[in-house]
Amino acid sequence: MNAVSITDTVVTHLVERGLISDDTDVTISALTGGVSNEVLAVTGPGVDLVVKRALGQLRTSELWEADTARLLTEGRALRAARAIHPKSAPAVVDLTPQFLVIERAPIQWKTWKEALLDGVIDVGVAARLGEFLATLQRDSASGAIPTTDFSSRLAFEQLRVDPFHRQIAERHPDLRPVIDQTIDVMASSKSCLVHGDYTPKNIMVGESPDDVWVIDWEVAHVGDPTFDPAWIIGHLLLKSVHRPEMARAYCNAAATFVDSHSGVDDAPNLDHDQLIRQLGCLLLARVDGRSPVEYLSRPAQHVVRQLGREVLQTPPDTILDIWKALHD
Repeated sequence: MNAVSITDTVVTHLVERGLISDDTDVTISALTGGVSNEVLAVTGPGVDLVVKRALGQLRTSELWEADTARLLTEGRALRAARAIHPKSAPAVVDLTPQFLVIERAPIQWKTWKEALLDGVIDVGVAARLGEFLATLQRDSASGAIPTTDFSSRLAFEQLRVDPFHRQIAERHPDLRPVIDQTIDVMASSKSCLVHGDYTPKNIMVGESPDDVWVIDWEVAHVGDPTFDPAWIIGHLLLKSVHRPEMARAYCNAAATFVDSHSGVDDAPNLDHDQLIRQLGCLLLARVDGRSPVEYLSRPAQHVVRQLGREVLQTPPDTILDIWKALHD
């Protein structure tokens, strides 16, 4: 369904849940929800909400189905995130199997992806993300944040492992052993809460250093602590290929993220080898997986593909060494 066809359904739902009255004059408009969700803004007198509905069949040319129960997972994960830091995520206003209703970010906020692509590289955001992630991992691993609601990995398998890791293994059969090793380590790890899509497009930023929200927790699960760091670092690498003149600044942001993560007391120690493998898989997945990034030119895609293969075949000693490979 499109945004227009579900307007009445959304209004009826909000009235039934007591979030608006029958005579509230609201405007409903579609927001960017990627391929997996319908996301609507609902505004009116005293009302400024985002309503989200998970799609069972994603909007892709290939058949791609996913469990809609991930909507409940997302709402619960947002609440867990706010238990760690109240300003880390939007507040959950209402949650049912059909709709997730959350507060809307101020209109002047943008995604960190937009800022990064515009060449605005705020290392303060990277620092906040590293600190928050390490705290999330530490507190979920220790039991300070309950994780019983995040035992299922079904949505993560459907939306991450199958379309990315397993698909690139098919397209790069010579790399299958190392990709399968990455999957096996990931499957056996159940140490902490994983966001599963910890990328710049899912970070909302405003003008203040405190204006940082982590959104889109639909594949959150208990799993591998290297997954989320790899996705932040990997996307900074992708943007370094896209805008090579800014590569040093993107690298500095990655270094700041890593330092901030490791600087949190009792932060989990990350398996370096698995982190490097996850990075290599991420690079290949964003050019040869089911959902490639849209901003890379064909020559840039080739560079990323070669870089991903090199990372998996000849792992670097440190993460930052990968940036050096861009200039070799």
